[in-house]
Parts: sequence; C-alpha cells; structure tokens
Amino acid sequence: MSVVTRYLDPALLERLSALQLSARRVVEGATLGQHRSPVRGASIEFRQHRAYVAGDEPRRLDWRVLARTDRPYVREYHQETNLRAMLLLDRSGSMGYHSRGTGKFENRNAKSETKFDYGGKVVAPLAYLMLHQGESVGMATLGAGIEQWLTPHAGTGQLSRIIGTLERTAARGAADVPLALHQAANRLGRRALVVAVSDLFCPASALRAALVRLRHAGHEVIVLRVLDEDELTFPLQGWVRLAGLEGESARMCEPSIVRQQYLEAFAAHDRELHGACRACDAEMHTFITARDVGDALAGFLKHRTGKD
Repeated sequence: MSVVTRYLDPALLERLSALQLSARRVVEGATLGQHRSPVRGASIEFRQHRAYVAGDEPRRLDWRVLARTDRPYVREYHQETNLRAMLLLDRSGSMGYHSRGTGKFENRNAKSETKFDYGGKVVAPLAYLMLHQGESVGMATLGAGIEQWLTPHAGTGQLSRIIGTLERTAARGAADVPLALHQAANRLGRRALVVAVSDLFCPASALRAALVRLRHAGHEVIVLRVLDEDELTFPLQGWVRLAGLEGESARMCEPSIVRQQYLEAFAAHDRELHGACRACDAEMHTFITARDVGDALAGFLKHRTGKD
C-alpha cells in the first residue's frame, strides 16, 4: 500500500468532503480560507458602528451618520480570513501499543493497528480537509519535547510534507506531552487552532498547566485522545509479564487481582483529564482504535458543526 493510500483513503476523503474542521474563536490573518475572524479591521462586510476616538483614521468615519447625528462614528467590518492550524501527534512508546482486537468495538474488516498509526489516520485527513479549504496547516511530533516541526503553510505541497513526516516517524521511547505543548505555544506565535492527538498518559495537572499556557496565548485547543480497547477493559487473563513501553521496568501480575484497581485508577484519571480540559475551555474527544476511523472522524466533525 502506498503512503498516500495508507493515510488518505480516497473513500474516506469522499465521505468527509462535505464536512470541515473550523475554528470557533481564533481565526486571523490574510483573506484565503473559509473562516471569519473575530479580529475587527478593514474588509468588505460591515459589522457595526462605534464612536470615533483619537487615533482612528479619518477615512473610516461614516460621513452620513455624522451628517445626521452631528457625532463622529467609524465603521467596523468583519475580516474574512484563513484558519491557521497546528496538528500535534504523540509518538511515544505507549502510542505503539495495539491489542488483538477481540472486544465489542472490533472492526473485523481491519487489521489491528497501533494507536500511532490510527493517530496518523486522524491527522492526515484533517490536514487534507483544511488544506483543501485553503487554510494554513502545520504538524509536529511529540516526544520528550517537540521533535519534527512543520510550520503552518497552505498548498498541496504541505500535505506531502505531512505525509512524509508520518511515514518517517515511529512510536518509541518516553514522552512529555505537557512539556511539548508548552514548547508548541512558544513556537506558534500568533493565534492558531491547535489539535493535539495523544493517549494522554501524563499527569492531568501537568496537562492543565500546558493548556492554560496555550489558551493564555490565544490559541483554540482540541484534544483528541486515542486509546486501545484493552486500556478501557483490561481483558488480560492468567499470569502475564507487563513490559513498560516508555522505559518502565517489566512486572509480573495476575490480571484478576489488579483489574479492579486498574479500572478505578483509569476512570479517575479520565475524570481528571476531562476536568482539566473543561477548566481551560479546551475540547476533548476520545477515539478507540478498534472503531472505524471514518466513523470516528465523521462523528467528531459533525459534533463540531452541530450536525450530530
């Protein structure tokens, strides 16, 4: 299978073609894409009048209103502009996990794949959709910090660079996703839509601090959590040797003894992650790798546009 069809299935792109990933708060820049900026400036669509203040350009005065009211008002306009987006993909060792796919969410027509591969199949179509809309899109991989970084650009050439980055990247080693998010905030500069794709195996308090940093800089944040069904149900049977994927030592355990403790800890962490995102006004959605990626993406995009 070629790189393009591995990450960009034509049938999936056709299915998603009527949808789009849009920003709700942060659009700004030159007029290129399909989004309206919250930044007020000179453009072609009238927004409102406001009272003239010292420093306003005289050419923006509405002379008709001045003639009627004898009070100076200036005209403000909507600024139609392109979206600037940054897609961040966790490539830590835990993202390399995949189960045998025997649970209730199993897609029996698909080969079991790692969370990283699934995340790539989320990132690539989102990049395709936004670039097709004329937006500027960038991508970065997250390890112990920011690793590969593609500055946001528009055009079909950027899609090839994103696909090439996905193909060259493997899920291995330890990661510090919160630190990488802080570093992304430092690099991004002006406001952007930030989409972080990760399993979020990190302290919720550290994630919250990173989200605060991004939101303080004016970025809109969407967190897409990618999980394997095993991580939801802990279905292991008999004595097993659990090997750490990010440098942790191996450990023997009897799943029936630790299952309830694991599930309670997982649920508590899940609540903490959702709480961190809510507190920072960041969206959070969970994708399960055993579910069809097209169904998951369509559901996410429809939810964003209020069509679900």
